[in-house]
Amino acid sequence: MDERLSRPQQARLDFIESIKSLVATRLTPQLRQDYEVWAKGRPEAELRDPQVMSARFAHDPLYQAGRGLARISQEAMWRQVRAAYAERRAEIEKALKQPPGNGVTLQLAPGLPIPSYFSETEFHLQEGGFHHEKMAGLIYETGVATYSMHRYGRSMDEMGKALLATLPKKPYRRILYLGCGPGYKGYPIQDAFPDAEFHAADISEPMLRYAAHRAAKHGRTIHFRQTNAEAPDYPDGSFDLVFCILLLHEIPLGAIRNVVHAANRLLAPGGVFANVELPSYAAVDPLSAYLLDWDTDHNGEPFWRDYHELDLEGLYREAGLQDVHTGESVGTGGGDRRAYVGRFRYHITLGTKGRGDAQ
Repeated sequence: MDERLSRPQQARLDFIESIKSLVATRLTPQLRQDYEVWAKGRPEAELRDPQVMSARFAHDPLYQAGRGLARISQEAMWRQVRAAYAERRAEIEKALKQPPGNGVTLQLAPGLPIPSYFSETEFHLQEGGFHHEKMAGLIYETGVATYSMHRYGRSMDEMGKALLATLPKKPYRRILYLGCGPGYKGYPIQDAFPDAEFHAADISEPMLRYAAHRAAKHGRTIHFRQTNAEAPDYPDGSFDLVFCILLLHEIPLGAIRNVVHAANRLLAPGGVFANVELPSYAAVDPLSAYLLDWDTDHNGEPFWRDYHELDLEGLYREAGLQDVHTGESVGTGGGDRRAYVGRFRYHITLGTKGRGDAQ
């Protein structure tokens, strides 16, 4: 399966990335200067009131230009990626239907019920979402480098590295990556624990087919399974580490609660559940929170706001997890020559299953 883009195809994506760069390096900094003048002396509570912020910025030409270009570039990015693979669609889809090989296993569940919040959402505006588009995994991986302006590192696995930096130092014999998507974000965890049995689960068949072939191509023995992270099809107490990366902001609050409770069920006593996400609104300045919140209504992120205002640590404790805390890790991708706007901050929320808990 040939995933490479031609030079003209990549050039088109580079042009789209330059639009994103313009917003990040020219328009947003100017907007921030205007904000700091306006915000001086105003109370924090007022600046964190969406209605107050909208009254000041929603009709601001600089804000409108930045948000408009963000939307246009996002839509153009996905159109270009789909167009780049259009002529090879039949070949790619045929390849994805083949067994992955190289010790990689793939267990699909054709009758698995798919929640409407998943099947009806085109995440990040990716046409067809992760359920209906058969090339969803390949399209996502190709597009996300442009989406992030190459700030996820050259291998786009820096979130896995961020998680690794914060994990408690202990042996992990069986590991589960929930909501794995294409899977590569979890590679640093597998590298750190090469003797562990590594499992990865997702509800999307197209994502899993691509993830399995990608793992086989990269010489990684991973056991993939199609299952709903709200009720994963594994025995109780099966894993020493369960983790998810950028999953919880893609699902509604009730589903988040179910995922956290399910993770606790799957852990052996002393096992760890870890979630990697971008910081909450409360952890960033008011203007950043206001700009981030735009994604909820305009960038295919219907559950983004609810997650970023959520007391996740409280949900961990409700599920029975102990030693709950949230740490921060800064990405390394900002050092890439193509990264324009610095490094990502990641928040990693950790909890441990009590030693006395039954499996």
